[in-house]
Amino acid sequence: MDDRMPHCFCVTIVLILALPTCFAAASDWKAKFEQLEENYDKMKAHFETLERKVDQLEAKVKKQDSILAVLEKGHRPLKDSVDINQHRRHNATLRTCHEIHVANPSYTSGMYWIDPDGHGIGDPPIHVHCDMVHKTNNVTKGAEGFQSGMTSILHDSESKKDIGNCTEPGCYSRQIKHYASERQIAALIQLSSSCTQNISYHCRNTPLNYNGIAYAWWNGKDGQKHEFSDWLTSCEQLSGKKYAINGVIRGERLPITRVHFSNPFQGSGQYTVSRLRCSGKAKVEPMPTSCDDLWRMGHTLNGFYSVRGAKRMETVYCQFDKRPNEQGFQKWIGYVDVKSQPTYFYVQKNTTFNSTNVSIPFEVEKVNVGNAMDLKNGTFTAPRDGLYFFSFSCLTTAGTTAKPVFAAVGLFLNAVQVGEAWVHEGTTTVNRDSPLTFQSTLTLKAGDRIWLQIKSLGDTGFLYDDKNGYNHFNGFMLDEEITRSL
Repeated sequence: MDDRMPHCFCVTIVLILALPTCFAAASDWKAKFEQLEENYDKMKAHFETLERKVDQLEAKVKKQDSILAVLEKGHRPLKDSVDINQHRRHNATLRTCHEIHVANPSYTSGMYWIDPDGHGIGDPPIHVHCDMVHKTNNVTKGAEGFQSGMTSILHDSESKKDIGNCTEPGCYSRQIKHYASERQIAALIQLSSSCTQNISYHCRNTPLNYNGIAYAWWNGKDGQKHEFSDWLTSCEQLSGKKYAINGVIRGERLPITRVHFSNPFQGSGQYTVSRLRCSGKAKVEPMPTSCDDLWRMGHTLNGFYSVRGAKRMETVYCQFDKRPNEQGFQKWIGYVDVKSQPTYFYVQKNTTFNSTNVSIPFEVEKVNVGNAMDLKNGTFTAPRDGLYFFSFSCLTTAGTTAKPVFAAVGLFLNAVQVGEAWVHEGTTTVNRDSPLTFQSTLTLKAGDRIWLQIKSLGDTGFLYDDKNGYNHFNGFMLDEEITRSL
């Protein structure tokens, strides 16, 4: 027997004894590997899902950034989602959220396109938030100011802002940029029954006004400066306590365009400016009385319209591509700034008069519509260019002697005689009276002056009159000359 056999035999026995242990260890590692592989597949699937969600979120953020950039420029996006485009097409002629809600009460709150200054004219439509069912403390409000269909114009400063540590009055300043043009904002305010905007201020040792010095204020429409005069009861107390105050701004001062604050005592201050919110519909007469009423009703086409006047239907020319407060928005046809109110007068004397070559004064005013006739100096001033008619009648007398009766009365235009009436009778009895009359139609310019003068009388003659009134002068505008400037 080989001497190496016992050694080989021993090795073989050791290997045989170790095999079960090796097979067991290999089985464990295989199970662990399979578990790791399964975990890897799950993690891979999870990461792929997260990656898709990230891609979707990035696409949404990119789209929102694009819309925000366009809104800041005051223009609507060229491409939007299908839903927004559908809303825009449907609401193209609607001017407020209130009108959208009235047109279809089933619409829910959200972002909508409106065009306050009129569809197809003025500035482009604006993107606003419509609160279709406004609630406060979970209770739906129906009173004015809390009506369904509230319009909110967004701006770039809606989040809470810190005023910092500057100490000079108004040294912190921030412009409030609304996502709508000035014209569209003004139109929305005019169309609504009420509009408000809030400023909330959280203060600690940061007075708005202290010892008569204004440390904070805000600017409204057209940049007017307004102090926080009504909100000073808490913030000017330098007690170290924190206070929260809130102010509501209404009316023609809106919108808030800039705020100014200061921190003179090294306290703290944070403010929030709310959106401009408008609700309801401005009151309009059932029958329009002006272009303003027609515009509020929704008319946008320039042209002639009939409106209710004080005594009759009247005609106006409305230029709806202008705002109601802009020159040229409305022209009355027949009245005011195109054809104005009627002008006519009728005056009398009640005393005798015999002064020659001076204007004849009058004492009794029967009618003087337009106030163009000045009785004291007997002068009529034409208020507008046009065609005018005048009539004069008087009673001349020779006096207490039996002499011929003669008299001449002239009509003067700006010191130039343009007409004359003459009466002449031979020798007559004492106190013989003779009438004198004439009429004239003249084309006058605005500011032209008309009066009467006695050109000649007998030695003892005069224009006779008493309380009965025998001398009459009247005139009126037949037709006004119109210069069309539409």
